[in-house]
Amino acid sequence: MSDLKIGFVGLGRMGRPMCRHILKAGFPVAAYDPVAESVKTVESYGGVGRPSPKAVADGSDVVFVMPGFYNEVEDAICGPEGVLAGATKGSVIVVASTITPVQAEALAARCREKGVAFVDAPVCQGEIGAEGGYLVWLAGGEEADIETARPAMAACGLEIFHLGAVGAGMVGKALNNMLLWAALTADHEALAIAEKHGVSKEKLIPALLRSSGTNWPLQNWKDMNKIPWAHKDMQIVLEMGDRAGLTLPLSGLLREQVKPIMKAAGMSGDFIR
Repeated sequence: MSDLKIGFVGLGRMGRPMCRHILKAGFPVAAYDPVAESVKTVESYGGVGRPSPKAVADGSDVVFVMPGFYNEVEDAICGPEGVLAGATKGSVIVVASTITPVQAEALAARCREKGVAFVDAPVCQGEIGAEGGYLVWLAGGEEADIETARPAMAACGLEIFHLGAVGAGMVGKALNNMLLWAALTADHEALAIAEKHGVSKEKLIPALLRSSGTNWPLQNWKDMNKIPWAHKDMQIVLEMGDRAGLTLPLSGLLREQVKPIMKAAGMSGDFIR
């Protein structure tokens, strides 16, 4: 077992397999999620369930935080039973959720008050990458803090890009997802046109994957009905544009275009939390 003790808060479709890879690499993992069944799954991998984020942080050197929305991330870190209530000075909090750069900077300031390091390191490649252990990390923060967390991060994916100071990881993730949803929206339109002209998507997709129109969503088409964060991602991009004084007409259109795609995939109409 490694001397580095890992905590993990947020055991959803991404968090559970990430814990599995971290445990397989030899790191002890203390884990929490409000869904008891998710905690039991991580316990079946060899992790130890804890009753709160505070309890997870107690004794952990690095704590990964990965709920879906910012209010959940903030509560997991700063709430009465949050990570900061149990973290020791010198430990590192790694937020792997997708939030805004400004939100990451605000959380980092709260962590500094407690003598705790903060890294924003959202991941790319989605659930597929989490299951396969080949996530791509886009990290912001101090080099030394990223190096502390690197061994556990590498267990989930060896490609770790240090993009700059705190918030830079979230900038990279937002722009990655902007391009992802642009491609997905174009894919839906292209395949709809094809079927109206008598060409089935089952026949067309393999051809496009060998042509210059190929893209990541098309390569993973069978899994592209799991897109609960699409609208949130585009909200983040537009907020970044507003703060920078930029006009983003394509991003504004994408925010609206992902709504019918999410609805068709069975996502809730409650797009913003």
